[in-house]
Amino acid sequence: LKENETFENPTGKLEPAKLVNGSWIDATPEEHEAYVKVQKFLPTNNISVGDKAMNALGVQVAQLTKDNLILTKSVDALGKQLAAMQMNSTKENGGN
Repeated sequence: LKENETFENPTGKLEPAKLVNGSWIDATPEEHEAYVKVQKFLPTNNISVGDKAMNALGVQVAQLTKDNLILTKSVDALGKQLAAMQMNSTKENGGN
């Protein structure tokens, strides 16, 4: 691992937690209080109705793309079966 990486999960630590020698260290109560005060002044991320609609359309496009791939594979498999049947039927009829 690099110096700034760890396998530890910092969940439950007082923010802003610090990574020191591969271990997460809680912030002091004073640091945490100051951090929380600053966070309250950040703007909230309100997703507009248009953005929600666009996200829903994106999910639908992803599902349709997945479904289309499955159907394409099914059509390919059916085409191979048909070709195999035609090859067998021409052999049985003397190749005509």
